[in-house]
Amino acid sequence: MLRIGLVGADNFHALAFSRLANLPVSEGGCGLPVRVTMLWGESEERAAFVAKEAQIPAVVSDPSEMLGNVDAVMIVLRRGDAHCAAALPFLRAGIPTWVDKPFTTDVSEALQIIAEAQKSGALLAGGSTCKYCPDVLRLRDRYLAMRAQGGVLSAGFNFPGHLDSPYGGLYFYCGHTAEILTTVFGPDVRSVKADVTAGNVIAVFKYDSLAVCVNLADSEQYFGMLYGPDTVEVLPIDTSTIYRHGFEKFVQGVLAGTAPEPYETLVRPVQILNALAEAAETEREVFVAPPRV
Repeated sequence: MLRIGLVGADNFHALAFSRLANLPVSEGGCGLPVRVTMLWGESEERAAFVAKEAQIPAVVSDPSEMLGNVDAVMIVLRRGDAHCAAALPFLRAGIPTWVDKPFTTDVSEALQIIAEAQKSGALLAGGSTCKYCPDVLRLRDRYLAMRAQGGVLSAGFNFPGHLDSPYGGLYFYCGHTAEILTTVFGPDVRSVKADVTAGNVIAVFKYDSLAVCVNLADSEQYFGMLYGPDTVEVLPIDTSTIYRHGFEKFVQGVLAGTAPEPYETLVRPVQILNALAEAAETEREVFVAPPRV
């Protein structure tokens, strides 16, 4: 039985992942040989709630208490700027580690996390679970098919993004946006422009031969749009199963000893987020830095 420790309880992801691990299949559990056995939370009250709801046997007063007592750890803090410091002790101990979205808010911290994983040999995964969403993958496949059959003139999708989020502004939700973008249209974004009107952000991500318009308005229904020379396709994006898909990918990766994705896929979204945040602040076109690993 794989024992997982969770660092962070405020984020809904903590409750979703631990339910998948600890509840029976009949109640929504994933059925894999895994249990969340330890939890650290930002507040005692929230940690106690998550532990009760998901049947987690131990709540610890410090994440370091998990060292030597878990087989893997998931960092699910809401603020991406706290992820590096939380992940490093576990990676240095060689413990497989999931670092939630946004992976970080700083490219140098993302590279430091990867360097420590490579040094110790610890499996590393994380970011947005939206990259495993079946509808996101369906949108990718349709985009590639349309491009092969005559081209895509432009494209777009919508996903929430909050300029004033207390958990890092656009970084909080737009970790999802960046990874939907890279999953569907690829990592080679050249630049981004953003318009802020009535608190909503519309961003245009430019590739060499394509512009992708992303509406970051706070809607609860998501769609992707593909515009071809003689057709327009609108595809729904249902994200209701992303926690299950992401959690299962991580657990299966740990059990097999193989990371779900190459490490560079964790860094590129951070670079895109940095450019998006600057573009929204300045309302100028911002070029995305070259990929780094």
